[in-house]
This record gives sequence, structure tokens and C-alpha cells, in this order.
Amino acid sequence: MKIRTQLNLLVLGMVLIPFLCVMSLPVYHYFTSPQRYLLKGYKEIRELNIIDLSDDDWNKFEEQLKAIPPNVQTVVYHGTTILISSFPDLKAGTEISPVALFDYIRSTSDTYDYQMQSPAKHRKFRGSPPPDAEEPPEAVDPEKPSKEPPEAKEPPEAKVLERSSSQFLVISRSKVPGAEHGGIRSLSLPIFITVLVFEAFCIIVILNLSHTIAASITLLEKSTQRIADGKLDTKIAAPHTRGRNEITSLSEGLEKMRISLKDAQERRTRFIMGISHDLRTPVALIKGYAEAINDGVVGDMDAVKKSLAIIHAKADQLETMINDLINYVKLNNTDWRQTMEPIPVAQVVGDFAKSAALTAEVYKRSIETSVHIGKDIRVAMDKNLFSRALENLFNNALRYTRDGDTIRIIASSSAEDVTVCIEDTGIGIAHDDLEHIYDLFYRGSNSRREGSMGIGLSVVKTIIDTHGWNITVDSEREKGTSFTIHIPLRTA
Repeated sequence: MKIRTQLNLLVLGMVLIPFLCVMSLPVYHYFTSPQRYLLKGYKEIRELNIIDLSDDDWNKFEEQLKAIPPNVQTVVYHGTTILISSFPDLKAGTEISPVALFDYIRSTSDTYDYQMQSPAKHRKFRGSPPPDAEEPPEAVDPEKPSKEPPEAKEPPEAKVLERSSSQFLVISRSKVPGAEHGGIRSLSLPIFITVLVFEAFCIIVILNLSHTIAASITLLEKSTQRIADGKLDTKIAAPHTRGRNEITSLSEGLEKMRISLKDAQERRTRFIMGISHDLRTPVALIKGYAEAINDGVVGDMDAVKKSLAIIHAKADQLETMINDLINYVKLNNTDWRQTMEPIPVAQVVGDFAKSAALTAEVYKRSIETSVHIGKDIRVAMDKNLFSRALENLFNNALRYTRDGDTIRIIASSSAEDVTVCIEDTGIGIAHDDLEHIYDLFYRGSNSRREGSMGIGLSVVKTIIDTHGWNITVDSEREKGTSFTIHIPLRTA
């Protein structure tokens, strides 16, 4: 996974996890609130029809239950039975007398504030008379003494509960101010879980991210240090991470750079060795003939003139080699691509074919030309460089053909591209040499001819690649070689 993606996930988690946890608190509160159980019990009692109330009274009762705050515990008491309860120690269905219930309320009054209310004024209780109905007074004989002993006086609250034994009461309680920490404790669990999940997520992501970055940077540091020390033979291994990220992409880029540097170093070595080899022969000849003239070994005037002519020819050869090297170096500077302009391809190839025919006649080569390119086809190019590439291919054909061999120049165009082919019936190129023919200073076993510096085809390849074109070669020993330039029109 990419480092940027991991950082985005970290930021998203830091924002989203607390938000989701905060949003889940009302849900948690709903499923743990007494009100939910009270309303559920209320609906069950109404369906069982234990208490005979009007619909208006039932609706008022339901509204009162809904109005109960979440932190308030409530009991619905009817007769001597607890119908609905959110008290932890008074379960629904428990039978308890009014006196015992009052004792329970009094014993917990230090912790809770209690409130009792009767939700309906007009009640009808099945199987008992209305509580407000007055019974007729019993006849009492004043002369007849009472047989019953006087009863103990009950508390007034117990009398209220006793009068309500045939009614039903809603008893609510909440923590007194000194005991308000219970509400905080009720939220401590979800808060703790929220903090724990958030911290665990952040720690896991940060540890994974830091491990990935640290291991990758350490590996890259060692690899770049080896490159700085000139040790280009050791491959830069990608960090061992799951998936791809910016570090692995950087490792791949450094590996490509290492390969390019190694290739450049090898080319530079071949370049120096090639220059040394190709310049040594004409320099040695010039030096030898000059010493012979200076030492008087060549005393005859005709011999002196002949020696001077050889020196002059080798000096010209040296100048040509040096110019080729300078031109090749200039090709690596791609600023010339900014001056390219659309040029008629048919005109450039036609002029080249005419010049090649004259040269082939001088070198006793048979030449065949076939140019069929639309005159309206224009391609963005550097005309001089394209002409040089064609001339180098033609000179290569001249060098590796014999007297009487044939050189063909074939050019054609289609809707997709323009092809220019230069083929010969010469000695051909060995199969093992084909993949190296464009290398600088490379010369196959059959190409060591005087004046051959191994740079001509490298110049051709550089020109073609820089233009964005393509070149292919096909060759067979003792049957000839064919070079084909493909110029795509869609990029022209």
C-alpha cells in the first residue's frame, strides 16, 4: 500500500472513528436506558388488558413514560404487584405490599430522590369498586363496647400506598446530587471503548508506516552509497513490503539509474578504447613517414612526395574521424529537436537517391531506386540529420559490398507510415553481431576494414530514435543486409 494512502487512512481514521463513536452513544444510550424497557412493558400490559383504562388515559400514560429522562429509574406499581420496573433490585412481577415498598423507599432515600404520581384521574379497575366511592357508614351501638383492639398507627405514606393498592402508581427516582457520579460511570464504558479503539488504530497504522519508511530508507541509503562509491554491479533490491508504494517506485527508479550509469560507464570505456584503436593507425603512419623523411631514409624526391601524400591522406582521415566524434556528441544534445519543421519526405529521399546513384557508379556498384512517396506527405524532422542517416546507411552498404554487387533504395508510403529501405547483396552480418551493430565502436568479425570506426550505425540509431522513429535490420551471411526506417505519420 502506498505511503500516501496509509497517511490518508490514518487521517480518515482519526476523524471518522471518534465521529462514529460519538454518533453511536445515543444508540448505546437508547438500548441501555430504562425508558426503552418501560415503554416495552407498557405495551405488553396494555395488550394483556390487566388494567381497564380509557384510550385517552393510556395515551397520557404513554406520554408520561416517554417524558421520563434516561437517568431516571421507574416502577409501575398496581395492587401489590410491580408491573414494570427499571429498579435493579425490584424486578417486574414481584409481589410487595405497600408497607414493604414504603420501607424500601425509605431505606434508599439517602441515595435517591423519589417521586410518585398517578397518571390517570378516571380509572376503572376490574373486580373492585372505584377507590373514591364512599361506603355507607356501619351502624354502631354506642352501648356496645368495641371488641377489636386499637391498631398501630401507620405512616401517612403507607396509607397513600395502601389507598393506591387497587390503583396503580408510577414511582420514579434519580440519584441525589451527591451520587451523580453514577451517570458518568454509565458513560465510562463507551468512552473507554472509543478511546481504546482510536488509540489501537493509530498505533497500528503509525507503527506499520514507520516500519515501512524506516526499512525502505535504510535500504535506499545503503544502495545510493554504493552507487556514490562507484559500485554499480550490485542490484538495488526493492524493499520487502506488501504491494507497491512510493519507496518501491523510488527503488525501481534508482535501479534504472544504476543500469543507465553502468551502461554509460561501459560505453565510455568502449569509447576511449575505440578512439585509441582507430586513431592509433593513422597517427602511427604519419609519425613513421615523418621520421623517415626527417632521418633521410626517404631521399628520393618521388619517394618524399609519396610519403607526404600518405601523411596528407592520413591527416584527412584523422580529421574525418574527429568530425564524426564531434557530430556524434552533438547528437546527444537534443536541443536541435526544437528546430524541427515539416519537410516533404519524397523530396529528401529523392535527392538522396540521385546522389547515391552517382556515388555507386564511381564505386562500380549496381544501384536500383524505387521511390513512391506522396508529394503531399510532410514529416517534422531535421532535414540534415535525416540525410546524414541515409548517407551512413548507404556508405555502410558500399563498404560491405564487392564490385558488381547491387544496392537498392526502396521507399513507399501508406496511410500509417513511410518506409525507406536500403538493402544490398554484400557479405551480410553474422547473426551474433546483429544485436550489437548499433553499439558505439562495435565492429563485427567481418567489418574490420580500413577507415571503419564503428560509429556510423550508432549515429543512424541515435538520429532515428531521437526523431521518435524506428529502424529494423535483416541480414544473412553472403546474401546481403537490409535496413528499413519506419516513419509513423500519426506522430508527424
